[in-house]
Amino acid sequence: MCYTDEISNTSINGCPGAPTNLSSNNDITENFSVWPTSINLFTSGKVSSTVASLFDIQWRTFRSSRQPSGYYGPIGNPFSEGYYRPISQLILENDLQAVEGLIVDSKAGRVGFRNHTVPVDALDGAGWKEDILFIEPEAQCVNTNLTLDYSYRANETGSGELSDRVLVDHGGFANLPHIRPTVDPSNFQADPALRSRAYRAAWSHNMFLMQYFNVTTNGSDGLAPFAYMNSRVGQSFPLPNESGFLGTAIMQTNGDYGDLISTPDQRVPDTPGPNPFNITAADGFNIGSEACHYPSFFARSNMSFVAIACGLVYAAPKRTDGGNSLFVDSNSKWSIPIYSCAVGAKAVIREVQFQYNGTGGLEELVIQSINEKAYLSPSEMPLWGVERAQNYTLYNLQPLWGIVSSELATRDDISVVRRDHLWLPGYPDPSIAVPVTGKKEPNMPGNLFYTRALQDLFHISASLNEIMSAYTGDMDLALYARWLELSTSPEGIAKSLDLIWTDLAANSVIGTRGWHSGPRPPLNWNGVPQRDETIPTPRVPVVLWSRRIRYHLPYAIPAFLTLTALLFLGGSAFFFLIARRTGLAQLRQSLAITSPGRILGLSQGLDREGHECHLASTQTWIRQIGVQRVNLPALMARQSVPLRPVVTSSSALLSGERDTPAKVRSGQGSD
Repeated sequence: MCYTDEISNTSINGCPGAPTNLSSNNDITENFSVWPTSINLFTSGKVSSTVASLFDIQWRTFRSSRQPSGYYGPIGNPFSEGYYRPISQLILENDLQAVEGLIVDSKAGRVGFRNHTVPVDALDGAGWKEDILFIEPEAQCVNTNLTLDYSYRANETGSGELSDRVLVDHGGFANLPHIRPTVDPSNFQADPALRSRAYRAAWSHNMFLMQYFNVTTNGSDGLAPFAYMNSRVGQSFPLPNESGFLGTAIMQTNGDYGDLISTPDQRVPDTPGPNPFNITAADGFNIGSEACHYPSFFARSNMSFVAIACGLVYAAPKRTDGGNSLFVDSNSKWSIPIYSCAVGAKAVIREVQFQYNGTGGLEELVIQSINEKAYLSPSEMPLWGVERAQNYTLYNLQPLWGIVSSELATRDDISVVRRDHLWLPGYPDPSIAVPVTGKKEPNMPGNLFYTRALQDLFHISASLNEIMSAYTGDMDLALYARWLELSTSPEGIAKSLDLIWTDLAANSVIGTRGWHSGPRPPLNWNGVPQRDETIPTPRVPVVLWSRRIRYHLPYAIPAFLTLTALLFLGGSAFFFLIARRTGLAQLRQSLAITSPGRILGLSQGLDREGHECHLASTQTWIRQIGVQRVNLPALMARQSVPLRPVVTSSSALLSGERDTPAKVRSGQGSD
């Protein structure tokens, strides 16, 4: 919406890029259009055809609506608007997923824009890389070193109630630095100062509460700041019976830094404590705007105003009575760490490795990895441009952004920076008291959705609408266990905010850029392409897979060793054969020499012809010696019984002798 009104305080009518002959503020086309010159400008950059632009981002769910006269034109004019309806919660997936129009990284927390396509002729599968535009949240948190402690008691209704609510000083009051931290606002594109903003807001929050509880003075009473200190580490301060914090065993957030002393439904102070400085909840509400450097309604649209949202995170409480923090028991005691966080979002091009097995549809598309894109020199980095509208305020005009060509970098209506990423501009409105998810949105998601998601991050509460209460973990024990795991450190809390932003974004928008859509042709004033040309079907470089059977060589090491031994033995045998050191005759002789039966016959003198019969053929040896019988007595204790031949009729015929058989004890010998 880029019209002139009393808020913008400008004298220029119409939207940026509109023809000069349009000057009537009553023309809806002039006041609510993105003109072709702006579209051509922010799609002029030389990038891969797979890199989406701001205009390739659409609402995931939308509807047709009509508005009263004077808001979006004459009454009855229909228009398309975004409408948030969550489809699924991806926080617990902890994976890289391809969903409709997006690549969702629920590990690191980010979304990439891709209208998914897969190879049609990769029967055995394929792999390839693409450059993809990602929007990545980045949160920085600091511990306020304050905890909200309370007891839980079951009541008659079964819902339970919180009692004995106290704020405990773990150094947030007693050890608060006496110098107020500062934030350098000179170049938020180079350094958005996320941690500095979060720390400044935490410091202001703690000072706000210290004044409320009369812990110290800020100097407004004439005394020197921190002239006295009425707190020590471990001291507790009773809180109002009703304040902005409701529920137990859940994680909650709030963009209102005065939440602890305000009632849930209004910003009217509930002051049971001393409050000598007349601190009101409105003073706490303004902490986020001031400490986080929110722009004002009258700030002009440009690159300097990076979309940053700040707020408090009431982490998942832990039991202090030794019980299991996953379960709520009556009369249990709990403690909630309080963190101050600042969150922004940046656009960046990543290199994505895809894998497709070729046997199914998009469900078989696998995101293997998301990697930083390597640039050989700074001159190869993208040239990011942000709309610079000095005659329009952020309240009316959310700046466009995108990758622009170097030839257009000198234009006076854009700000440019050459870097691998761009911190996205925008205006997070802290005055919005309820989440904007589920509300009506203009059909321009590319410069709105990330700011809306940043605002929603600090409206997570069980007392608000069902969309944001789903992130508390109240009705999802697995989600609460995840929050409990991440609530032990500022880094963990920052990770939880990144994941929630990713889930909100994934359910809000989709990307329409893909191989089949290609780059957007330049547009004429009538909004049609300048050339009536058909975009040819692209040829995508992929690595096609094929099935082959290959042997893994390390598994062949035993076979190689065995083969070496066989070759050595075979070679040795061949050598001895040639040298006449071996042969069948030698082998036969060796077998005869080592035969137990022949050795026995020779040792008993059965071979009357000496070694001649001992080395005779098998048939000859059996006929002359093998048919003889000998008695083999058993070994007796400490005594050996010599072997004696037993003469049989056949042996007698051969030897001509007749001997008396040796007598053996029963069990000591055998035939």
